[in-house]
Amino acid sequence: MKLPLIGIIFSFVIALSSIWQFTNNSLISLQNVITQGLLHTAWVRTQSGGHQVQPWPWAETVPIARLSIPRLNTKHVVLAYADQELPPVAITHADSSIPPGELGNSILNVSQEGYRSFLRRLKPGDILLLESVHSGLWRYRVSTIYVVEKTNTVLIEPSLNRRLTLVSCYRCEQQQNRFRYVVVAEEMERVSSSNSTP
Repeated sequence: MKLPLIGIIFSFVIALSSIWQFTNNSLISLQNVITQGLLHTAWVRTQSGGHQVQPWPWAETVPIARLSIPRLNTKHVVLAYADQELPPVAITHADSSIPPGELGNSILNVSQEGYRSFLRRLKPGDILLLESVHSGLWRYRVSTIYVVEKTNTVLIEPSLNRRLTLVSCYRCEQQQNRFRYVVVAEEMERVSSSNSTP
């Protein structure tokens, strides 16, 4: 099966950008910039069109939410769980948990790149805004941050409260990968019932 022209072009750009990456952690690779642009575009099209849009033609996932962190001036598209390997900048919803914005504990898996770029910079008291495709705009506040063994599942168990639990590797550069960095944010209020911000 032949890839559409846009798929071939995207694959070529990704291949080239993978070769040319910055070694300084403070700079973002061209590949990540392109991926973030595609994710943002898919999110905007999902909001405006009323149906979920794949970020690239062969993606087996779609945007289901967007997470904004005002203090850090960042926005991150949340993708539905996918079996396929996703780009290193992706945040994915754990399909065994409540969908983002619903009542209960919603687990978001943050990539190694996400840990470096924003997760480890969060502090207790930080505000998170979650725009959900289905349940509107919600404001959360970071309540606690933990480093736990990856076998510790207490923080990802169901909850009676509306909660976001962001999980990533800890000391991601190490081969052992024994620990998880976990940020828990509790609901403050519903801001609106519709998603209208680009």
